[in-house]
Amino acid sequence: METIEAGTGEPSFLAGRLALRPREAARALGIGERTLRQILPEIPHVHVGSAVVIPVDLLREWLRSRARAEQRRADQVVHEVLADVAPR
Repeated sequence: METIEAGTGEPSFLAGRLALRPREAARALGIGERTLRQILPEIPHVHVGSAVVIPVDLLREWLRSRARAEQRRADQVVHEVLADVAPR
């Protein structure tokens, strides 16, 4: 069972971390490591020698940006559907 850091609501393995390895980032996002590696080119990451690290702050911003973009797309679809069914 995963412990939650007091006051943050985040898993304890994220506490105070500047960056995550891909396996940790996948765990934090709730996706499989294979999926994370498939989308890695679009996630901000840094090569440190042969290691790949994903800055926590940039990962959070990337996720917020993706969520906003998906919400805008959903809003646009709703607008289009409503425009199609509105009486003329």
